[in-house]
Amino acid sequence: MTPLKSTQGRVTVRARPLTGRYKQQGLNLVEVAIALFLGLLVLLGVYGLYQNANNTASNQSELENVTSLITSIRTLRTASGYGASGTNLIPVLINSGGIPSSMSVSGTTVTNSWSGAVTAVSTGAGFTLTYGDVPKPNCNTLATKAPNARTMSLSINGGTAISGEVSSTAANSGCSADANTLAWSGR
Repeated sequence: MTPLKSTQGRVTVRARPLTGRYKQQGLNLVEVAIALFLGLLVLLGVYGLYQNANNTASNQSELENVTSLITSIRTLRTASGYGASGTNLIPVLINSGGIPSSMSVSGTTVTNSWSGAVTAVSTGAGFTLTYGDVPKPNCNTLATKAPNARTMSLSINGGTAISGEVSSTAANSGCSADANTLAWSGR
């Protein structure tokens, strides 16, 4: 609209004719939906990366814990072994500072990153370290990467003990549950 000349204190306005198409201002509903969908995809990607990083961190932390616990248990050995078969070694490990600081300890109960029970029991001349409630993706890593010397064996979910190195195929078939139990036995 363009103002014309003023007559007696009034301004006369002449309307400009509409020419061309209406110019859109802002976003329409389809554009907003597309933007929300793309934002959701980005968030899902970031969440996936976070989960992967979190699994990797848990695996690394628990691998260090297993190694540390086995080393600490081996320091308890005397000439006759680890005490009477069935002896709970966790209280001795707690009192001697043999439990890694990254593990949860409540009384004489030790738990791993996934809130599974961790036990250490004498078999007389040897010991068994058990890790409970290990998720399937983490089970494969712990089974294949944790200490598996010639003097160690690993049982996955109560299956046949595997001596020495555990193959990815054996770990994959053994780690079949959503929450798995790993038991390392050694001297």
